[in-house]
Amino acid sequence: MRNSTKSKIEYFFFKLFINIFKVFPYRFTRSFLAKLFVFGASLFDIRNSLASKQLKMVFPDKTNKEINDIIRKMYYHMGLTTAESYFGKKENLFDTCKIQGWDNLKNAVEEGKGVILATGHFGNWELAGKYIAANFKMAVVGKRQRNRYFDNYTNALRLKDNVIVINKKNALRPILKMLGESYIVSLLMDQNAGRNGVLTDFLGHEASTFVGAAKIAIKTGCPIVPAYAIRKNDGSHLFICEEVISPEGFKNNLEDITKFTEIISKRIEKYIYQYPHLWFWVHKRWKGSKKARKI
Repeated sequence: MRNSTKSKIEYFFFKLFINIFKVFPYRFTRSFLAKLFVFGASLFDIRNSLASKQLKMVFPDKTNKEINDIIRKMYYHMGLTTAESYFGKKENLFDTCKIQGWDNLKNAVEEGKGVILATGHFGNWELAGKYIAANFKMAVVGKRQRNRYFDNYTNALRLKDNVIVINKKNALRPILKMLGESYIVSLLMDQNAGRNGVLTDFLGHEASTFVGAAKIAIKTGCPIVPAYAIRKNDGSHLFICEEVISPEGFKNNLEDITKFTEIISKRIEKYIYQYPHLWFWVHKRWKGSKKARKI
């Protein structure tokens, strides 16, 4: 089957899924999708073995029961996030949001150099982006999805909420343009960068980490604000904007870029240790460590 035909069929069933669940009350859809994600993951073993392996690497003292509980909660959270992203009303979702460190972001924006928002696949980062975009000019850098119809649909929802999407491929020029116009540009820092990254320590193990945030900040002098979205047990969302990381004093060489990148990347660790079920354990984070550039 040709890729275009396959994509159209996938998109047809995706839209059918969306239209069906729009008929039901949101509370039902939210609960149903959370349970469906857990059931589907256990039934089809969707990268469960990878998630288990990586969790045991990071948490060697946890029992198999504890590891499996984290995985189950991770999929439950993914189901909730899917419901919020495609079926939740923005105004109602914003009412569940609490902010910590908002002045850190506000003060960084007021420097007038643009801001890099360094974050990861943690909590409902999509909701956090929409919340920020309701208050500041906001852009996110993302990888284009294999299914272009699904990609266009999702990006249209983001644009509707004033979140501009920058294609990760050839992203440098539009990022610099946006920063020059005092945008906040969000970069996900927790993915395997392979040969395009530098070797850093992440959660106690060598990993290849993207250098874009560090290199752009050093080049432009723009501040970096690490920010994270935490889903609380009561259903609320806590958005944390940490203190600014300044590129001042770092030079545009491999050693300084590596040190700066690790400083940025390390900020997410404490939240992963504290809320492991909110992180995306099914990504092969440590796969490309041998390909990374080293000092």
